[in-house]
Amino acid sequence: MSSCTPKTLIYTHMRSEATRGAIYNYINLILIVVTGMVLTPFVIRHLGASQYGLYSLSAAILPYLALLDMGMSRTITRYIARYRNEHDTDGEMRFLAACSYIYIAIILVIAISGAILYHYSNSIWSHRFTTEELQDVQQMIGIIVMAHVVIIPGNAFTAICNGSGLFAFPRAIQPIKLVLRVVGVIILLLCGTQATALIMLEMALSVVVAIATALYVISKRHYHTFSWQTATDLRPIIGYSGWIALYAITIALQWNMGTLVAGMHFDPSTVGIVGIGIMIGNIYGYIAETINRMTLPRATRLMAHNPSGKRTTDGMIEVGRLIAIAQWAVIGAFLLFGQSFLTLWAGESYQPAYYIALAIMLSWQIQQSQDFGNALIEASGEVRTLSVINFIAIFAGVIASYFASQCWGIAGLIGSLTGGTIVATIANNIYYRYRLHMQVGRYFTQVYVRLICATASWVTILWFMMQMLGYSTTWWCLLAGIALYLIGYVIITYTCVLTPTERQIVKNYVRPHR
Repeated sequence: MSSCTPKTLIYTHMRSEATRGAIYNYINLILIVVTGMVLTPFVIRHLGASQYGLYSLSAAILPYLALLDMGMSRTITRYIARYRNEHDTDGEMRFLAACSYIYIAIILVIAISGAILYHYSNSIWSHRFTTEELQDVQQMIGIIVMAHVVIIPGNAFTAICNGSGLFAFPRAIQPIKLVLRVVGVIILLLCGTQATALIMLEMALSVVVAIATALYVISKRHYHTFSWQTATDLRPIIGYSGWIALYAITIALQWNMGTLVAGMHFDPSTVGIVGIGIMIGNIYGYIAETINRMTLPRATRLMAHNPSGKRTTDGMIEVGRLIAIAQWAVIGAFLLFGQSFLTLWAGESYQPAYYIALAIMLSWQIQQSQDFGNALIEASGEVRTLSVINFIAIFAGVIASYFASQCWGIAGLIGSLTGGTIVATIANNIYYRYRLHMQVGRYFTQVYVRLICATASWVTILWFMMQMLGYSTTWWCLLAGIALYLIGYVIITYTCVLTPTERQIVKNYVRPHR
């Protein structure tokens, strides 16, 4: 007879869901990188410069519309995790009822904001676009706004999945969506359609995903007792989500403003270089995001027991090591092969993007690997100070980038933005030490010392091997070099970096289950 208690079975199920969710996230990451490399030149060639510009402009609107979520997704994840941990089903129902009122207000804000943008789009771009192009922009704005009336409230169901420990489904559906998008884009372009059709396809797929996730949550959680009349007090929810929204705005400012500032001072080709560098840096950031998205429920359970500084540090080390190992694999590969990749993929003229992307990776690395600390702060409900700290540091970096780019060009622009990120990271660690009693020295020693030494040693060895063998810039050499690097990185990390406990965990996952 099994001796597992119901609580043990729940935690075991959540670990299984988290593992599968992480796997699906990395599948999605690989698909994003591969399809982006292959599909982008295909889209540019078939759309042409004008239509691709309109397509890029419309896509740039999406991150800012996502801010109208007002921090509700992470708020829902935190509260659902707390109610689940306390087995408070009635409190969960009252909370969701209150969220429904907030989402009604959000839908109205989306509709009003979209109508204003739609109405004034001619005035904003009339001096640069033709009449036909302005009509296309308006159509795409209309499609995007109408879709987000469904997409943003639909994000609440993904948040419920995260808070409930149902990590796998919303992540399993993303690779399917991406594959359907690629197939649909190819078919539409071969049929001679324009940018508007591509936007319509992407929004339709996002709406379908939102509806599918909603149906999944309803079937799993059985929200048949839901009633708006039982809604809890809105003020604590709005107060908490407001600070989360400020943090989301900070993340949007962190790198997206770099392209806009570049457009104020540089010629279009230089703006393109900056955009490519920031795009590669953002793809790198997604590595940490795949793990960090699933840590809030765990953080909520940990903070519910008033943990000591040692326990919070142990939790941050465990998650931080997992993220840092994946991140340094990318940093090492980019150090060795980044310039070759940019030459083959974008051309010699985009070589400066290598240094932009590398600067973003290095400056962002510690902050992202410590995001479990942010989850612990969110779980405790003390998110205001952290949001203000990050906003001030990042906003100061953005302001500085405007003036520094005038004096020192791209170096001044990126140096200011990365400088803001570094200042935010230092301030965060001070706050972690104060609020979570984090043992900062032990964290950095256990997460980074062996990892950086092992990565640097392997990168150095492989670099000398490449010089001796006469590495050439071709796709075959690039793919072979990356494959050799990753094989060596896995072996060195397993033998020299992982602890005995971590090696045993890897063996348990790799070993066939009987």
